[in-house]
Amino acid sequence: MLYWISFIILFVSSLAVLLCLLHMLKNKRKHDYMEKETFVVFIIIFCVILFFLIYMSTDIPSALSGGQDLYVNELPTRIVFGPHVSYVDTDNKELKHLNGCDWNAYEKYGNYHIRYTKHTKFVLDIEKLD
Repeated sequence: MLYWISFIILFVSSLAVLLCLLHMLKNKRKHDYMEKETFVVFIIIFCVILFFLIYMSTDIPSALSGGQDLYVNELPTRIVFGPHVSYVDTDNKELKHLNGCDWNAYEKYGNYHIRYTKHTKFVLDIEKLD
């Protein structure tokens, strides 16, 4: 769910920047005194947002098909060093690269079925198996 929310936010923000660029172009034709630096900044912002939108959209087919499957017996522990710095403590290499999940919200031991996107390794669903 979080994957789709972030994708929608990227899509809406790229649409907003595109509309701002079109408005600036329309006003620039009317008034020639608009600064070039402002226009260049908007183009750079639009290109960055477009890059991340394309990067996120490469995972849409994987997310729609259910993602990659991973079965584990033990979930990793997430060690938080601050608001933006954390470390995932596990021996499983596949679990280290997964993101978009709070591992501490689940029981550490148990049989789990994890679905994640192929390209960005974003966790779609964690299901505890009985």
